[in-house]
Amino acid sequence: MTGAGRLLVPAALLGLLGLLAVGLTTPRKDPPNVLIGRAAPTFALKDLGTRGHDLAALRGRPVVVNFWASWCGPCRQEAPLFKQLSDAPGNVAYLGILYNDQPAGAQKFNAEYGLTYPTLLDPGSKAAMKYGIGQVPVTYVIDTGGNVVYSKLGPVTDEAEFRAALKTAGAQL
Repeated sequence: MTGAGRLLVPAALLGLLGLLAVGLTTPRKDPPNVLIGRAAPTFALKDLGTRGHDLAALRGRPVVVNFWASWCGPCRQEAPLFKQLSDAPGNVAYLGILYNDQPAGAQKFNAEYGLTYPTLLDPGSKAAMKYGIGQVPVTYVIDTGGNVVYSKLGPVTDEAEFRAALKTAGAQL
């Protein structure tokens, strides 16, 4: 290999590493939006107390599905709003799905924020894969017919926007 050829190999490798680094550090566009207007992927998962929860069994009710983790700072930002809305009277079912976290961390988080709706365990991240989750928080609102009407990558903090999504889903607030 000539002197110039020897320089091309490391230069090409550095270029590929640079592209990889950019790809790994560039925030993803809002991939959950691809589910809007489609049937929500179904799942049947157990909660922290080992009680089963089947999304299909909630058909006829609006459902909030929130993928979160106790180590997630933005998840802490949205927890007070979810606490407030999930405690209010209405017909909305709330389900939190723990993402890459331990049950003990989730129990501590739930106690800290007073969250009482089910936190579901997702062994092998099978539900997360169905929803295209690669980071948290991600929240979906599913209407009474089982279709996704809202998705949010990042913390849900705009109460008016979220309430509008719940009403679109058929919520009685």
